[in-house]
Amino acid sequence: MSNTESLSVELKQAFLRLIAQQTGLVIKEADQDNLIETILVRIKFLKFGSPESYYQLLESSNIESNQEWQKLVILLTNTETYFWRDKGQFNTLKDYIIPKIIQQQNDHKTIRICSAGCSTGEEPYSLAILIHKIIPDLENWKVKILGIDINKYALETAKKGIYSSWSFRNINPDIKRDYFRVINNSYHIDDRIKKMVTFKRVNLVNDSFNNQNYDLKYLDLLICRNVFIYFDSSAKAKVLDKFYDTLKPLGYLLTGHAELYGHNLSKFQTKVFPESLVYQRKADQRKANNLILKTPPLVSLSSEAKSPPVKNLSLDVLQKSPPLEPQPITATFSNTQKTNVATDIWSVDDTPINIINSQENTKLKKTAQEVITEVEILLQKYDYDLAIKQLTNLLKIDPTNFQAYYLMAQTHANIGKYEEAINYCQKALDIDYLAVSPYYLLAQIAEEQGNLVEAKQILKKIIYIEPYSIRAYLDIIHIYQKEGNQKQTLKMKQSVINILKQLSPKTIIKESKNMTTAELIIKLETELNDY
Repeated sequence: MSNTESLSVELKQAFLRLIAQQTGLVIKEADQDNLIETILVRIKFLKFGSPESYYQLLESSNIESNQEWQKLVILLTNTETYFWRDKGQFNTLKDYIIPKIIQQQNDHKTIRICSAGCSTGEEPYSLAILIHKIIPDLENWKVKILGIDINKYALETAKKGIYSSWSFRNINPDIKRDYFRVINNSYHIDDRIKKMVTFKRVNLVNDSFNNQNYDLKYLDLLICRNVFIYFDSSAKAKVLDKFYDTLKPLGYLLTGHAELYGHNLSKFQTKVFPESLVYQRKADQRKANNLILKTPPLVSLSSEAKSPPVKNLSLDVLQKSPPLEPQPITATFSNTQKTNVATDIWSVDDTPINIINSQENTKLKKTAQEVITEVEILLQKYDYDLAIKQLTNLLKIDPTNFQAYYLMAQTHANIGKYEEAINYCQKALDIDYLAVSPYYLLAQIAEEQGNLVEAKQILKKIIYIEPYSIRAYLDIIHIYQKEGNQKQTLKMKQSVINILKQLSPKTIIKESKNMTTAELIIKLETELNDY
Protein backbone atom coordinates (compact mmCIF):
# COMPACT_ATOMS: atom_id res chain seq x y z
CA MET A 1 0.00 0.00 0.00
CA SER A 2 1.37 3.42 -0.88
CA ASN A 3 1.28 6.46 1.33
CA THR A 4 -2.27 7.67 0.61
CA GLU A 5 -4.64 9.87 2.56
CA SER A 6 -6.00 6.97 4.61
CA LEU A 7 -5.14 3.56 6.02
CA SER A 8 -6.78 0.27 5.28
CA VAL A 9 -9.15 -1.02 7.96
CA GLU A 10 -6.75 -3.87 8.74
CA LEU A 11 -3.73 -1.59 9.14
CA LYS A 12 -5.66 0.91 11.25
CA GLN A 13 -6.69 -1.90 13.61
CA ALA A 14 -3.07 -3.08 13.71
CA PHE A 15 -1.93 0.42 14.77
CA LEU A 16 -4.66 0.56 17.43
CA ARG A 17 -3.59 -2.81 18.85
CA LEU A 18 0.08 -1.85 18.84
CA ILE A 19 -0.59 1.46 20.62
CA ALA A 20 -2.69 -0.31 23.26
CA GLN A 21 0.01 -2.96 23.69
CA GLN A 22 2.86 -0.46 24.03
CA THR A 23 1.16 2.26 26.08
CA GLY A 24 -2.14 0.88 27.37
CA LEU A 25 -3.92 3.76 25.60
CA VAL A 26 -7.27 2.99 24.02
CA ILE A 27 -8.06 5.32 21.10
CA LYS A 28 -11.82 5.91 21.03
CA GLU A 29 -13.66 5.75 17.74
CA ALA A 30 -14.26 9.51 17.77
CA ASP A 31 -10.50 10.10 17.93
CA GLN A 32 -9.42 7.54 15.33
CA ASP A 33 -9.56 9.97 12.41
CA ASN A 34 -7.19 12.25 14.32
CA LEU A 35 -4.94 9.25 14.96
CA ILE A 36 -4.78 8.45 11.25
CA GLU A 37 -3.95 12.08 10.46
CA THR A 38 -1.21 11.97 13.10
CA ILE A 39 0.26 8.78 11.65
CA LEU A 40 0.23 10.18 8.11
CA VAL A 41 1.96 13.38 9.30
CA ARG A 42 4.68 11.31 10.98
CA ILE A 43 5.09 9.16 7.82
CA LYS A 44 5.51 12.28 5.69
CA PHE A 45 7.94 13.86 8.16
CA LEU A 46 10.08 10.71 8.34
CA LYS A 47 9.88 10.28 4.53
CA PHE A 48 8.62 6.71 4.73
CA GLY A 49 7.28 5.18 1.52
CA SER A 50 4.30 3.48 3.16
CA PRO A 51 2.32 3.21 6.42
CA GLU A 52 3.55 -0.37 6.71
CA SER A 53 7.13 0.88 7.02
CA TYR A 54 6.12 3.22 9.83
CA TYR A 55 4.31 0.36 11.57
CA GLN A 56 7.44 -1.79 11.33
CA LEU A 57 9.47 1.02 12.93
CA LEU A 58 7.07 1.21 15.90
CA GLU A 59 7.03 -2.56 16.23
CA SER A 60 10.83 -2.75 16.40
CA SER A 61 12.90 -2.81 19.57
CA ASN A 62 15.69 -0.32 18.91
CA ILE A 63 16.72 3.24 19.69
CA GLU A 64 14.96 4.70 16.62
CA SER A 65 11.69 3.00 17.60
CA ASN A 66 11.94 4.24 21.19
CA GLN A 67 12.58 7.80 20.02
CA GLU A 68 9.58 7.70 17.70
CA TRP A 69 7.32 6.34 20.43
CA GLN A 70 8.31 9.31 22.60
CA LYS A 71 7.21 11.70 19.85
CA LEU A 72 4.00 9.79 19.05
CA VAL A 73 2.97 9.65 22.71
CA ILE A 74 3.02 13.45 22.87
CA LEU A 75 0.45 13.56 20.09
CA LEU A 76 -1.74 10.89 21.70
CA THR A 77 -1.88 12.09 25.30
CA ASN A 78 -3.56 15.03 26.97
CA THR A 79 -1.14 17.08 29.09
CA GLU A 80 -3.75 19.50 30.43
CA THR A 81 -3.46 20.00 34.19
CA TYR A 82 -3.16 22.79 36.74
CA PHE A 83 -2.27 23.39 40.38
CA TRP A 84 -4.62 22.09 43.06
CA ARG A 85 -6.80 20.32 40.49
CA ASP A 86 -9.83 18.73 42.21
CA LYS A 87 -10.01 20.68 45.45
CA GLY A 88 -12.19 18.01 47.04
CA GLN A 89 -9.46 15.41 46.76
CA PHE A 90 -6.82 17.85 47.97
CA ASN A 91 -9.03 18.60 50.97
CA THR A 92 -9.10 14.87 51.67
CA LEU A 93 -5.31 14.75 51.47
CA LYS A 94 -4.96 17.82 53.72
CA ASP A 95 -7.53 16.81 56.36
CA TYR A 96 -7.07 13.05 56.53
CA ILE A 97 -4.47 11.25 54.43
CA ILE A 98 -1.33 13.36 54.91
CA PRO A 99 -1.92 13.79 58.69
CA LYS A 100 -2.39 10.01 59.00
CA ILE A 101 0.83 9.35 57.06
CA ILE A 102 2.68 11.84 59.29
CA GLN A 103 1.35 10.01 62.35
CA GLN A 104 2.42 6.62 60.96
CA GLN A 105 5.89 7.86 59.99
CA ASN A 106 6.59 10.09 62.98
CA ASP A 107 9.31 7.77 64.32
CA HIS A 108 11.13 7.42 60.98
CA LYS A 109 10.49 10.96 59.69
CA THR A 110 10.29 9.62 56.10
CA ILE A 111 7.48 10.11 53.56
CA ARG A 112 7.45 8.66 50.04
CA ILE A 113 4.84 9.80 47.50
CA CYS A 114 4.38 9.19 43.77
CA SER A 115 2.28 11.18 41.29
CA ALA A 116 1.68 8.85 38.32
CA GLY A 117 0.72 10.51 35.03
CA CYS A 118 2.07 13.78 36.42
CA SER A 119 2.23 15.51 33.01
CA THR A 120 3.89 18.94 33.34
CA GLY A 121 4.31 18.67 37.11
CA GLU A 122 1.54 20.75 38.65
CA GLU A 123 0.22 17.85 40.75
CA PRO A 124 3.48 16.72 42.43
CA TYR A 125 4.43 20.34 43.10
CA SER A 126 0.95 20.89 44.64
CA LEU A 127 1.63 17.91 46.92
CA ALA A 128 5.00 19.35 47.90
CA ILE A 129 3.39 22.70 48.76
CA LEU A 130 0.73 20.91 50.81
CA ILE A 131 3.32 19.01 52.84
CA HIS A 132 5.40 22.16 53.29
CA LYS A 133 2.33 23.88 54.78
CA ILE A 134 1.37 20.94 57.03
CA ILE A 135 4.70 19.86 58.57
CA PRO A 136 6.18 22.64 60.75
CA ASP A 137 9.55 20.91 61.28
CA LEU A 138 10.02 19.82 57.70
CA GLU A 139 13.80 20.17 57.97
CA ASN A 140 13.76 17.11 60.25
CA TRP A 141 11.91 14.99 57.68
CA LYS A 142 13.04 13.17 54.56
CA VAL A 143 10.27 13.71 52.00
CA LYS A 144 10.53 12.22 48.51
CA ILE A 145 7.89 13.07 45.90
CA LEU A 146 8.30 11.36 42.55
CA GLY A 147 6.46 12.49 39.42
CA ILE A 148 6.29 9.91 36.62
CA ASP A 149 4.86 10.12 33.12
CA ILE A 150 5.28 8.52 29.69
CA ASN A 151 5.58 11.92 27.99
CA LYS A 152 9.26 12.91 27.94
CA TYR A 153 8.61 16.47 26.82
CA ALA A 154 5.96 17.12 29.47
CA LEU A 155 8.50 15.98 32.07
CA GLU A 156 11.06 18.45 30.71
CA THR A 157 8.56 21.24 31.39
CA ALA A 158 7.93 19.81 34.85
CA LYS A 159 11.64 19.82 35.71
CA LYS A 160 11.93 23.50 34.81
CA GLY A 161 9.09 24.43 37.19
CA ILE A 162 8.05 27.46 35.12
CA TYR A 163 4.34 28.02 34.42
CA SER A 164 1.92 30.45 32.83
CA SER A 165 -1.12 31.95 34.54
CA TRP A 166 -3.29 29.21 32.91
CA SER A 167 -1.86 26.69 35.41
CA PHE A 168 -3.26 28.70 38.33
CA ARG A 169 -6.99 28.71 37.65
CA ASN A 170 -9.00 27.80 40.74
CA ILE A 171 -6.06 28.33 43.13
CA ASN A 172 -5.76 30.31 46.36
CA PRO A 173 -3.85 33.55 45.55
CA ASP A 174 -1.83 33.11 48.75
CA ILE A 175 -0.23 29.96 47.35
CA LYS A 176 0.79 31.77 44.19
CA ARG A 177 2.24 34.60 46.28
CA ASP A 178 4.10 32.40 48.79
CA TYR A 179 5.52 29.70 46.53
CA PHE A 180 6.20 31.33 43.15
CA ARG A 181 8.30 34.17 41.75
CA VAL A 182 7.07 36.15 38.75
CA ILE A 183 9.75 36.61 36.09
CA ASN A 184 8.82 37.97 32.63
CA ASN A 185 5.13 37.13 33.18
CA SER A 186 6.00 33.50 34.03
CA TYR A 187 5.70 31.85 37.43
CA HIS A 188 8.83 30.11 38.74
CA ILE A 189 8.28 27.62 41.55
CA ASP A 190 10.18 28.24 44.79
CA ASP A 191 13.41 26.25 45.16
CA ARG A 192 12.21 24.94 48.55
CA ILE A 193 9.40 23.13 46.73
CA LYS A 194 11.35 22.28 43.59
CA LYS A 195 13.98 20.29 45.48
CA MET A 196 11.29 18.11 47.09
CA VAL A 197 10.23 16.66 43.70
CA THR A 198 12.04 14.47 41.17
CA PHE A 199 10.74 13.32 37.80
CA LYS A 200 11.19 10.07 35.86
CA ARG A 201 9.91 8.83 32.51
CA VAL A 202 7.95 5.63 33.16
CA ASN A 203 5.59 3.60 30.99
CA LEU A 204 3.00 2.40 33.53
CA VAL A 205 1.93 -0.56 31.40
CA ASN A 206 5.22 -1.97 30.11
CA ASP A 207 7.99 -0.81 32.46
CA SER A 208 8.93 -2.83 35.52
CA PHE A 209 8.54 -0.92 38.78
CA ASN A 210 11.42 -3.00 40.17
CA ASN A 211 13.86 -0.88 38.17
CA GLN A 212 16.15 0.67 40.79
CA ASN A 213 16.41 3.88 38.77
CA TYR A 214 12.69 4.51 39.31
CA ASP A 215 12.85 4.05 43.10
CA LEU A 216 9.19 2.99 43.09
CA LYS A 217 8.91 1.08 46.36
CA TYR A 218 7.51 1.38 49.88
CA LEU A 219 5.26 4.27 48.91
CA ASP A 220 3.05 5.89 51.56
CA LEU A 221 0.83 7.48 48.91
CA LEU A 222 0.35 6.96 45.17
CA ILE A 223 -1.85 9.35 43.19
CA CYS A 224 -2.95 8.41 39.68
CA ARG A 225 -5.81 10.58 38.46
CA ASN A 226 -7.35 10.82 34.99
CA VAL A 227 -5.04 8.10 33.66
CA PHE A 228 -7.05 4.89 34.00
CA ILE A 229 -9.77 6.35 31.76
CA TYR A 230 -7.41 5.89 28.80
CA PHE A 231 -6.66 2.20 29.56
CA ASP A 232 -8.48 -0.96 28.56
CA SER A 233 -9.49 -3.42 31.30
CA SER A 234 -6.39 -5.62 30.98
CA ALA A 235 -4.05 -2.62 31.21
CA LYS A 236 -5.98 -1.34 34.23
CA ALA A 237 -5.57 -4.68 36.01
CA LYS A 238 -1.87 -4.83 35.16
CA VAL A 239 -1.15 -1.32 36.42
CA LEU A 240 -3.30 -1.78 39.52
CA ASP A 241 -1.26 -4.87 40.48
CA LYS A 242 1.94 -2.84 40.09
CA PHE A 243 0.53 -0.08 42.26
CA TYR A 244 -0.39 -2.61 44.95
CA ASP A 245 3.13 -4.04 44.96
CA THR A 246 4.83 -0.65 45.20
CA LEU A 247 2.68 0.59 48.10
CA LYS A 248 3.73 -0.28 51.64
CA PRO A 249 1.13 -1.99 53.85
CA LEU A 250 -1.49 0.64 54.75
CA GLY A 251 -0.25 2.83 51.86
CA TYR A 252 -2.91 4.89 50.08
CA LEU A 253 -3.98 4.96 46.42
CA LEU A 254 -5.96 7.94 45.13
CA THR A 255 -7.50 7.89 41.62
CA GLY A 256 -9.93 10.04 39.68
CA HIS A 257 -13.60 9.80 40.61
CA ALA A 258 -15.20 6.56 39.33
CA GLU A 259 -12.10 5.59 37.29
CA LEU A 260 -11.96 2.14 38.92
CA TYR A 261 -15.73 1.70 39.32
CA GLY A 262 -16.59 -1.94 38.72
CA HIS A 263 -12.97 -3.06 38.78
CA ASN A 264 -11.61 -5.78 41.08
CA LEU A 265 -10.30 -3.96 44.15
CA SER A 266 -10.32 -6.91 46.53
CA LYS A 267 -6.67 -6.32 47.48
CA PHE A 268 -7.54 -2.89 48.84
CA GLN A 269 -9.73 -1.46 51.55
CA THR A 270 -12.04 1.24 50.23
CA LYS A 271 -12.30 4.25 52.51
CA VAL A 272 -15.04 6.85 52.17
CA PHE A 273 -14.29 10.47 52.99
CA PRO A 274 -16.59 13.51 52.67
CA GLU A 275 -15.16 14.47 49.27
CA SER A 276 -13.42 11.41 47.87
CA LEU A 277 -12.94 7.65 47.78
CA VAL A 278 -9.48 6.39 48.71
CA TYR A 279 -8.04 2.87 48.42
CA GLN A 280 -5.67 1.52 51.05
CA ARG A 281 -3.41 -1.50 50.79
CA LYS A 282 -4.41 -3.93 53.52
CA ALA A 283 -2.22 -4.78 56.51
CA ASP A 284 -2.30 -8.06 58.42
CA GLN A 285 -5.42 -8.57 60.51
CA ARG A 286 -3.81 -7.60 63.84
CA LYS A 287 -2.52 -4.31 62.43
CA ALA A 288 -5.80 -3.66 60.64
CA ASN A 289 -7.73 -4.04 63.90
CA ASN A 290 -5.42 -1.55 65.63
CA LEU A 291 -5.88 0.89 62.76
CA ILE A 292 -9.67 0.82 63.00
CA LEU A 293 -9.46 1.69 66.70
CA LYS A 294 -7.09 4.59 66.11
CA THR A 295 -8.53 6.31 63.02
CA PRO A 296 -12.10 7.50 63.66
CA PRO A 297 -12.32 9.79 60.57
CA LEU A 298 -12.35 6.81 58.20
CA VAL A 299 -15.22 4.52 57.20
CA SER A 300 -13.91 1.09 56.22
CA LEU A 301 -15.88 -0.77 53.58
CA SER A 302 -15.26 -4.44 52.94
CA SER A 303 -15.35 -5.71 49.38
CA GLU A 304 -18.92 -6.88 50.07
CA ALA A 305 -20.00 -3.46 51.25
CA LYS A 306 -19.12 -1.67 48.03
CA SER A 307 -21.52 -0.90 45.23
CA PRO A 308 -23.11 -3.99 43.62
CA PRO A 309 -20.57 -5.67 41.30
CA VAL A 310 -20.57 -4.62 37.68
CA LYS A 311 -18.44 -6.76 35.40
CA ASN A 312 -16.24 -5.20 32.71
CA LEU A 313 -17.66 -1.70 33.14
CA SER A 314 -15.70 0.29 30.58
CA LEU A 315 -15.51 4.03 29.99
CA ASP A 316 -17.91 3.55 27.08
CA VAL A 317 -20.57 2.33 29.51
CA LEU A 318 -19.91 5.26 31.82
CA GLN A 319 -20.27 7.64 28.89
CA LYS A 320 -23.72 6.31 28.06
CA SER A 321 -24.94 6.13 31.65
CA PRO A 322 -26.28 8.98 33.78
CA PRO A 323 -23.55 10.76 35.79
CA LEU A 324 -22.64 8.94 38.99
CA GLU A 325 -24.03 10.45 42.18
CA PRO A 326 -21.28 11.90 44.39
CA GLN A 327 -20.31 9.44 47.14
CA PRO A 328 -22.03 10.70 50.33
CA ILE A 329 -20.41 10.70 53.74
CA THR A 330 -23.62 9.14 55.06
CA ALA A 331 -25.09 6.11 53.37
CA THR A 332 -27.53 3.25 53.75
CA PHE A 333 -26.81 -0.29 52.62
CA SER A 334 -29.17 -2.83 51.10
CA ASN A 335 -29.35 -6.43 52.26
CA THR A 336 -26.94 -7.46 49.49
CA GLN A 337 -24.35 -4.95 50.69
CA LYS A 338 -23.86 -6.73 54.06
CA THR A 339 -23.06 -4.92 57.25
CA ASN A 340 -19.45 -5.19 58.45
CA VAL A 341 -19.36 -1.39 58.39
CA ALA A 342 -18.83 0.71 61.52
CA THR A 343 -22.14 1.69 63.11
CA ASP A 344 -21.09 5.33 63.23
CA ILE A 345 -19.53 7.65 60.69
CA TRP A 346 -17.17 10.32 61.97
CA SER A 347 -17.34 13.89 60.81
CA VAL A 348 -14.42 16.24 60.30
CA ASP A 349 -14.33 17.26 63.97
CA ASP A 350 -14.49 13.57 65.07
CA THR A 351 -18.06 13.96 66.37
CA PRO A 352 -20.00 10.74 65.72
CA ILE A 353 -23.01 11.02 63.43
CA ASN A 354 -25.43 8.13 63.17
CA ILE A 355 -26.06 6.76 59.70
CA ILE A 356 -29.05 8.53 58.19
CA ASN A 357 -31.90 6.16 57.41
CA SER A 358 -33.28 5.89 53.92
CA GLN A 359 -36.38 7.98 54.69
CA GLU A 360 -34.28 10.90 55.96
CA ASN A 361 -31.92 10.56 52.98
CA THR A 362 -34.86 10.78 50.59
CA LYS A 363 -36.17 13.84 52.38
CA LEU A 364 -32.77 15.59 52.14
CA LYS A 365 -32.45 14.87 48.40
CA LYS A 366 -36.01 16.03 47.78
CA THR A 367 -35.34 19.29 49.61
CA ALA A 368 -32.21 19.90 47.52
CA GLN A 369 -34.12 19.09 44.33
CA GLU A 370 -36.85 21.54 45.31
CA VAL A 371 -34.23 24.28 45.61
CA ILE A 372 -32.79 23.36 42.21
CA THR A 373 -36.26 23.53 40.65
CA GLU A 374 -36.92 26.93 42.24
CA VAL A 375 -33.58 28.23 40.93
CA GLU A 376 -34.35 27.04 37.40
CA ILE A 377 -37.62 29.00 37.55
CA LEU A 378 -35.76 32.07 38.86
CA LEU A 379 -33.33 31.86 35.93
CA GLN A 380 -36.25 31.83 33.49
CA LYS A 381 -37.45 35.04 35.18
CA TYR A 382 -33.91 36.56 35.03
CA ASP A 383 -33.89 36.88 38.82
CA TYR A 384 -30.17 36.16 39.09
CA ASP A 385 -29.53 37.72 42.51
CA LEU A 386 -32.10 35.53 44.26
CA ALA A 387 -30.89 32.48 42.32
CA ILE A 388 -27.34 33.05 43.59
CA LYS A 389 -28.59 33.42 47.18
CA GLN A 390 -30.60 30.19 46.97
CA LEU A 391 -27.67 28.25 45.49
CA THR A 392 -25.21 29.68 48.03
CA ASN A 393 -27.41 28.48 50.89
CA LEU A 394 -27.82 25.06 49.27
CA LEU A 395 -24.06 24.60 48.82
CA LYS A 396 -23.46 25.41 52.49
CA ILE A 397 -25.46 22.33 53.52
CA ASP A 398 -24.79 20.20 50.43
CA PRO A 399 -21.25 21.07 49.23
CA THR A 400 -21.08 18.16 46.75
CA ASN A 401 -24.21 19.06 44.80
CA PHE A 402 -23.15 18.98 41.15
CA GLN A 403 -26.32 20.64 39.83
CA ALA A 404 -25.97 23.54 42.27
CA TYR A 405 -22.44 24.30 41.09
CA TYR A 406 -23.48 24.04 37.45
CA LEU A 407 -26.46 26.38 37.91
CA MET A 408 -24.19 28.79 39.81
CA ALA A 409 -21.86 28.76 36.80
CA GLN A 410 -24.76 29.30 34.42
CA THR A 411 -26.08 32.20 36.50
CA HIS A 412 -22.71 33.98 36.60
CA ALA A 413 -22.22 33.45 32.87
CA ASN A 414 -25.62 35.04 32.22
CA ILE A 415 -24.56 38.20 34.04
CA GLY A 416 -21.19 38.34 32.28
CA LYS A 417 -19.05 37.23 35.24
CA TYR A 418 -17.07 34.71 33.23
CA GLU A 419 -14.22 34.10 35.67
CA GLU A 420 -16.69 33.13 38.40
CA ALA A 421 -18.61 30.99 35.91
CA ILE A 422 -15.42 29.14 34.91
CA ASN A 423 -14.59 28.57 38.57
CA TYR A 424 -18.02 27.06 39.32
CA CYS A 425 -17.83 24.90 36.18
CA GLN A 426 -14.56 23.47 37.46
CA LYS A 427 -16.09 22.77 40.87
CA ALA A 428 -18.90 20.87 39.14
CA LEU A 429 -16.36 18.89 37.11
CA ASP A 430 -14.38 18.11 40.26
CA ILE A 431 -17.49 16.26 41.42
CA ASP A 432 -18.28 14.60 38.08
CA TYR A 433 -15.56 14.97 35.45
CA LEU A 434 -17.58 12.95 32.90
CA ALA A 435 -20.51 15.39 32.90
CA VAL A 436 -20.68 17.35 29.65
CA SER A 437 -22.95 20.27 30.63
CA PRO A 438 -20.13 22.28 32.30
CA TYR A 439 -17.92 21.68 29.26
CA TYR A 440 -20.63 23.10 26.97
CA LEU A 441 -20.82 26.21 29.14
CA LEU A 442 -17.01 26.55 29.17
CA ALA A 443 -17.00 26.28 25.37
CA GLN A 444 -19.65 29.00 25.08
CA ILE A 445 -17.65 31.28 27.39
CA ALA A 446 -14.46 30.68 25.40
CA GLU A 447 -16.23 31.49 22.13
CA GLU A 448 -17.84 34.58 23.68
CA GLN A 449 -14.38 35.76 24.72
CA GLY A 450 -13.06 35.19 21.20
CA ASN A 451 -10.92 32.18 22.11
CA LEU A 452 -12.04 29.88 19.30
CA VAL A 453 -9.07 27.50 19.69
CA GLU A 454 -9.96 26.79 23.30
CA ALA A 455 -13.66 26.47 22.45
CA LYS A 456 -12.85 23.79 19.86
CA GLN A 457 -10.62 21.91 22.31
CA ILE A 458 -13.41 21.82 24.88
CA LEU A 459 -15.98 20.66 22.33
CA LYS A 460 -13.63 17.89 21.19
CA LYS A 461 -13.34 16.81 24.82
CA ILE A 462 -17.16 16.53 24.91
CA ILE A 463 -17.05 14.33 21.81
CA TYR A 464 -14.43 12.17 23.51
CA ILE A 465 -16.77 11.71 26.49
CA GLU A 466 -19.93 11.39 24.37
CA PRO A 467 -18.92 10.25 20.86
CA TYR A 468 -22.46 10.76 19.50
CA SER A 469 -23.00 14.28 20.83
CA ILE A 470 -24.63 15.99 17.85
CA ARG A 471 -24.66 19.36 19.57
CA ALA A 472 -20.88 19.35 20.05
CA TYR A 473 -20.32 18.51 16.38
CA LEU A 474 -22.71 21.27 15.28
CA ASP A 475 -21.00 23.80 17.58
CA ILE A 476 -17.58 22.90 16.13
CA ILE A 477 -18.99 23.22 12.60
CA HIS A 478 -20.22 26.70 13.55
CA ILE A 479 -16.71 27.67 14.75
CA TYR A 480 -15.00 26.27 11.64
CA GLN A 481 -17.43 28.30 9.51
CA LYS A 482 -16.54 31.38 11.58
CA GLU A 483 -12.87 30.73 10.86
CA GLY A 484 -13.51 30.15 7.16
CA ASN A 485 -12.05 26.63 7.42
CA GLN A 486 -13.98 24.97 4.59
CA LYS A 487 -12.08 21.66 4.72
CA GLN A 488 -12.80 21.00 8.38
CA THR A 489 -16.40 22.21 8.02
CA LEU A 490 -17.04 19.65 5.29
CA LYS A 491 -15.32 16.91 7.26
CA MET A 492 -17.34 17.57 10.42
CA LYS A 493 -20.62 17.76 8.52
CA GLN A 494 -19.92 14.37 6.98
CA SER A 495 -19.14 12.99 10.45
CA VAL A 496 -22.51 14.23 11.72
CA ILE A 497 -24.28 12.64 8.76
CA ASN A 498 -22.58 9.31 9.45
CA ILE A 499 -23.69 9.45 13.10
CA LEU A 500 -27.24 10.50 12.25
CA LYS A 501 -27.67 7.56 9.88
CA GLN A 502 -27.28 5.26 12.88
CA LEU A 503 -30.27 6.88 14.61
CA SER A 504 -33.99 6.43 14.03
CA PRO A 505 -35.26 8.77 11.27
CA LYS A 506 -37.97 10.03 13.64
CA THR A 507 -35.56 10.95 16.43
CA ILE A 508 -35.90 14.62 17.33
CA ILE A 509 -32.56 16.42 17.38
CA LYS A 510 -33.05 19.06 20.11
CA GLU A 511 -29.69 20.64 19.35
CA SER A 512 -30.85 21.69 15.90
CA LYS A 513 -34.21 23.44 16.28
CA ASN A 514 -36.12 20.21 16.95
CA MET A 515 -35.45 18.74 13.50
CA THR A 516 -35.87 15.02 13.00
CA THR A 517 -32.82 12.93 12.15
CA ALA A 518 -33.95 12.65 8.52
CA GLU A 519 -34.50 16.42 8.24
CA LEU A 520 -31.07 17.22 9.63
CA ILE A 521 -29.41 14.71 7.28
CA ILE A 522 -31.13 16.34 4.30
CA LYS A 523 -30.12 19.82 5.50
CA LEU A 524 -26.45 18.84 5.94
CA GLU A 525 -26.26 16.90 2.66
CA THR A 526 -27.76 19.87 0.83
CA GLU A 527 -25.14 22.17 2.38
CA LEU A 528 -22.39 19.76 1.35
CA ASN A 529 -23.66 19.73 -2.23
CA ASP A 530 -23.70 23.53 -2.28
CA TYR A 531 -19.91 23.71 -1.76
